[in-house]
Amino acid sequence: MSQKNYLFSGDFISAQPEPGELSVHENSYAWVRDGILIDITSEKPDTGEDVVEVDCRGKLIIPAFTDIHLHAVQYVTTGLGYDRELLSWLTEYTFPEEARFAEPAYAERVFRDLVRDLWSVGSLHSSVFCSMNADAAIQLTEALAAAGLSAFVGKVNMDRHGGVNLEETTEGSMADTIRFLERMIPFENRGIRPIVTPRFAPSCSKELMRWLGEQVSEKDLPVQSHVNENKEEIEWVRQLFPESGNYLSVYRDYGLLPKQKTVMAHCVYNTEEEVSMMKELDVLAAHCPASNANIASGIMPASQLIDKGIRIGLGSDIGGGNRLFLGFHMALAMKESRLLWVQTDRASRVISFAEAFWMGTAAGGSFFGKTGAFLPGYSFDALVIDDSHLSRYRPLNVCERLQRFIFAGDDRQIEARYLRGERLPDPRAVVK
Repeated sequence: MSQKNYLFSGDFISAQPEPGELSVHENSYAWVRDGILIDITSEKPDTGEDVVEVDCRGKLIIPAFTDIHLHAVQYVTTGLGYDRELLSWLTEYTFPEEARFAEPAYAERVFRDLVRDLWSVGSLHSSVFCSMNADAAIQLTEALAAAGLSAFVGKVNMDRHGGVNLEETTEGSMADTIRFLERMIPFENRGIRPIVTPRFAPSCSKELMRWLGEQVSEKDLPVQSHVNENKEEIEWVRQLFPESGNYLSVYRDYGLLPKQKTVMAHCVYNTEEEVSMMKELDVLAAHCPASNANIASGIMPASQLIDKGIRIGLGSDIGGGNRLFLGFHMALAMKESRLLWVQTDRASRVISFAEAFWMGTAAGGSFFGKTGAFLPGYSFDALVIDDSHLSRYRPLNVCERLQRFIFAGDDRQIEARYLRGERLPDPRAVVK
């Protein structure tokens, strides 16, 4: 098979694997072979005669976004119930909606729209909670694969505290999880992988948690869940799991914190022991600033976690969050860090723009392997941004153009989306 050889030209900007610095290559060339970035140079390289040139001169080229935490089955309720706090919001809005995904026709219609929107906003990688219904999780997987997107998909486990029509038996949850994992095997070479997904500690019995931990160990699986989102929730966990020292320890005690393979959403109220555990096990913290504000959970101490060496990705947390576009969440993460800075009499520091951009690209992308930055050996997963409308009034440098796009732009400026070097077409032309 002949190699696919591309040469992209334009203004490249990306975060580095470590937070705090942006790498800029203005008016440069990116040589991509078989989906992997070979190099970015200011002079046109000698790539051979088989190269296909992709002319994006005058446009921004940035790494594709990674949405590290969202709920596919909450897409329909986005924007509803934001006058509630977490637990009442779940029972009044979220759980009744999620129960509807036992209907295949309904699930197909919703997932088709969600996948198209993920493509539109440039979130080419995502880690997704689906339904406790294994068939619905496979439907979502099929829609993502047909669109060419990359994702971790989780069949939610929930054998208690789910209410009417949203609660499994323990045995049923185990059987459906095995069936889900088996049905996911053909999709792994298409960029969609399974992830073990206990909804959150209160929704799973100790027996189910223990069994899930065994599956993680035996099958070397990643895990996603929630931790320390809401004070009432934390107290509930303490009552349900009194033998565990804190919320995060519950997952560790049941084998659900595999090293470098765990995403924990929210991480708002963390003890020193939990932060040390996150560092030791290289847990990826999913910062969900919109959701945390909308349902009054609190503000993640993002700068403190970064300073202690914690990886932080960004999650739209649809439907607690109200926008899929990760630029919105980068901007909001910065705003919330400034509010925390003011409220603590400047005891904490504000996160920089480079750190916010790192969260939504390099840090979140690290969960998927070598993606999220423009480095040799990394997958060329990129967005081409036509920001001419945003930068037509005054001269802006490349960093300023990126900031203006993140704070004042949206998916309308995303001209093209590339995954592993190949342009992704609009899923409306693919997903039926």
